Amino acid sequence: MERSLRDIEFLPPSEYFQNFVEKEEKAFSLYETLCKKTPLKLSSPKNLRKGLEEAIWLSGLKITSDEAYSLSIFSFFVSLLIFLPLSLIDLPSSLIFFVFPFLILIHFLTYPRFYAEVIRIRAANEAASIILYMVSYLSLNPVYDAAIVYAASRCHGPLGNDMKKAVWSVFSGRYVSMKDALSAFSKKWLLWNEEFVNALTMMQLIEIVPSEERRSEILQAATERLLKGNYRKMESYAENLRTPSLLLLFFGIMLPLMGLIAFPLISIFLTGAIKPFYIAFGYTVVLPIILFWMLYRILSKRPGGYSHTEKIEEVQPNKYITIGKIQLPIWPLAILFGVLIMMPGLLHYTELFSYYYYISTNYSPYKAAELWKEYSLSSYSQERILKDTFMAMFVIWGLSFIIIFAYFYRSHRPFKFDQYIRKLEGDFEYGLFELHSALQQNIPIEIALEKVKNQYERINKTDSPIYHFFKQIYEKMIKEARSLESILFGVKGLLQEIPSSMIKNIMSIITSAISKSATIASYVTKNISYYLGRLSEIEDLIRKTTIEITTNLEMQGKLIAPFMSAIVASSAVIIIQLLQGVAYILSSFQKLQGGAAISETFSDIFELLKIQDVMPPTIMELIVGIYFVESILIIAYFYVGIARGFNAVHREYITYKWLLSGIIMFSLIFFGVIWSFQPIYNQISGRLG
Repeated sequence: MERSLRDIEFLPPSEYFQNFVEKEEKAFSLYETLCKKTPLKLSSPKNLRKGLEEAIWLSGLKITSDEAYSLSIFSFFVSLLIFLPLSLIDLPSSLIFFVFPFLILIHFLTYPRFYAEVIRIRAANEAASIILYMVSYLSLNPVYDAAIVYAASRCHGPLGNDMKKAVWSVFSGRYVSMKDALSAFSKKWLLWNEEFVNALTMMQLIEIVPSEERRSEILQAATERLLKGNYRKMESYAENLRTPSLLLLFFGIMLPLMGLIAFPLISIFLTGAIKPFYIAFGYTVVLPIILFWMLYRILSKRPGGYSHTEKIEEVQPNKYITIGKIQLPIWPLAILFGVLIMMPGLLHYTELFSYYYYISTNYSPYKAAELWKEYSLSSYSQERILKDTFMAMFVIWGLSFIIIFAYFYRSHRPFKFDQYIRKLEGDFEYGLFELHSALQQNIPIEIALEKVKNQYERINKTDSPIYHFFKQIYEKMIKEARSLESILFGVKGLLQEIPSSMIKNIMSIITSAISKSATIASYVTKNISYYLGRLSEIEDLIRKTTIEITTNLEMQGKLIAPFMSAIVASSAVIIIQLLQGVAYILSSFQKLQGGAAISETFSDIFELLKIQDVMPPTIMELIVGIYFVESILIIAYFYVGIARGFNAVHREYITYKWLLSGIIMFSLIFFGVIWSFQPIYNQISGRLG
């Protein structure tokens, strides 16, 4: 068995699978490591054990149900000890901090089920990739066992890893045949994707069917059965994502933004009951953490298509800026420039907190409170409001600059290259069909490439990446007299700089087919082209079912988030500035009445408004500004997660573009509203006075 597989082209040796299995057995994820090293050892309750064991078996986690349960309880008590002192300060502290231990308990207790669901969805995604590789290989060599070995070596998701284990179990003698090994793993695969198991079983007929036409029908029937099943699953997965995604969008992002409008009123009327610190901490720390946690869980269940499922190779963000021969790290440089931009704002806040610290340490609590009230009220005067808010805005500008600068230099060029790779992958279907048509004439590959090149020129599609790809191959074959394999995979080969496992694997099959004959190569390219077209429909399905969500998110990130944040921040300043003027009028009435009964009424109103206890406007501006930046990061993370999954280049590119336009809109609206209100404030103050 081992010898027969080693004799077949471009199959890895048995050592490859042995090394994988040995490394996989010794490798533990962070969650598995925590489960193994938890000092608390408990037995899981009967009502939880069955569900945990099933989830652990389906997900392949190397733990037991008792270990998973022990970690959940241990993490709950540890987090309770950490947050309990903080939660005992007062009631708002209890509401904020006491919830964390329960969130941690829920996270660890539900993680096996969550991970099992993620693995099931990844397996459904990967099934199409495995069948494509098997079909491509069987079109060239109708040897079922070899096709399994080839697909296992090319796919690295849940199914691909299980197939590697199955291959090694045959090489090591644990199972006599590949069919026996696959049968053992099929019990789990049936729960992941029944159509995939049926397709594998149908493909076993390939070796006993002598007719090439009949083999092609079998391969097509197996693939169609899988794709139809995947279509139903993908549509169901995408539909199931719509409701929680829209709810999270509204209650997690929209509603909190609208809630910020009430922030100035809360700070005025409920200063004693709800300290602004808790609101600030909740908006800038607690809410973003919960949102990112929930988004990660939602996006981990995102269905994917062929080209972006368990991708080994992907365009990565840049880490350095190259100036001549000097390479400068992007993040430290961005932080340095950002801090320099923040300096005016940092000086303002340093002065603010220094004054608060000075009066707190040098005066009695009553006198310090009076001095701080006077300072807070004076900061809303027309003479200071524009100057102070402008100085404070430098902190928000600096924070935004750090992200924009870093993400721009990390993602701008890689994003263009990533778009080129995606377009090249998308064009492969049509390009391979044209190559099939040319090779069908039983002509040499260089003449076939010339025909394909000429065809693209005739239909005026010379801007297509696949045209340039075929043109480069053709020119190198003519000028350098090198083989196709050398041009693609040799030293400085065309595919060395293309991070696409799909293109590399497909071209390796086509290269091998061409070495046999043009007719075989034509047959192989036709099959691959057809199956690529069918697989691309999965991506189209996902895109159509999520278009409503991504459109809403784009509107949120580009327009609503910066607009609402600016209105909230400016309205907070305006409302308090207006009420401050009213407070001074009420205070003057008090003095004029000289102790009359009406003065008690004004005193009660003045006390109700709590104007004297309001925080400085620049603190509110900073809180809203930081949440605005975080909201852009969250919305962009959600948007790219649904559209592209966990693609760092795409996420950073979208984030810097949205944040750049957003911070400009935020600044213009914020200062525009405050500046335009000052004449109105003067008129109101004059009439009241």
